[in-house]
Order: sequence, then C-alpha cells, then structure tokens
Amino acid sequence: MAVNYDQEKQDLTRRNFLSLAANGIIGAGLLGAAAVFGKFFWPNVSYGPPSKFSIGKPTNFGDGAKLNIADQKVSIIRHGDKIGAISMVCQHLGCTVAASPTGYDCPCHGSKYDDKGNVTHGPALVSLFWFDVHPTPSGDLEVDKSKKFSDPDHYYSIT
Repeated sequence: MAVNYDQEKQDLTRRNFLSLAANGIIGAGLLGAAAVFGKFFWPNVSYGPPSKFSIGKPTNFGDGAKLNIADQKVSIIRHGDKIGAISMVCQHLGCTVAASPTGYDCPCHGSKYDDKGNVTHGPALVSLFWFDVHPTPSGDLEVDKSKKFSDPDHYYSIT
C-alpha cells in the first residue's frame, strides 16, 4: 500500500497543527523581541516645558495680582509697578507648593513660605527661587526659568 505524502501535507493532522502552532508562537516571540531590540536604537526623550515662556502684556496684571501657572510651576506677582516670577517648587524635596493667603505652603512635608518666598517654617532651609522677567520686542513679558535668583525682591519694573 502506497502512502501519498502530498495528500498528507495538505491534510491538517494533529502533528501539522502542533507544528504550525509552535512555529507561530516562536515567530511571534521573535517579532516581539525584535521590536524591543529595535526600539533601543531610537531615543526616548522627554524635553519638558521650555525654559522661556510669555506671560502677556504688563497691563494684564492688576496691582496685587498673583497668577499661578501650574504647568510651568511659576507664580506671577505684581506689586505696584513691579512684576516678578517666583518658583513654586519646594526647596526641601521638590514638591509643588500651593498658594495660600500668607504665601506658599508645601502639601508634602509642611514647609511654609511667605509672599516673597522666604522660609517661615521648615523642613525646607532654602527660600524659593525668583526667575528673570524681561520684555520681548512685541511688548509682552517673558519669564526665563534658566536665570534663577535667590534674592526675594527680584522684580521687573514696568515703568
């Protein structure tokens, strides 16, 4: 009795099914490994927010205004004819401070700062930073977070 091997290759036997399933699983695993290995060659970079950003015209801020810009972690303050930008990053462990009637409070560890960013209650030991505020050619004000100042009266004079 002759065996027709061509017919057996076309029939889906248990052995053929297991062979196809094993080859499929191995192939899927190799493709997944190749994808993970291939991703290694492309950088996974997150640049974050830019260090310079516009806050608009000086006339947008009334006297005594305090505007918190959460995504930049900056609070814009106007006192008379002066505008300043203070960091909202606690100097203890880097938490974002919240504005309060007396200044700023750190919700993580209890540090408290006055309106000028000076430490009034620890555990923070360093005052909040002030950032450079300067006009652009269009007349808008721009905050430059790459220029930090530790003095509590670093303001831009509007006049």
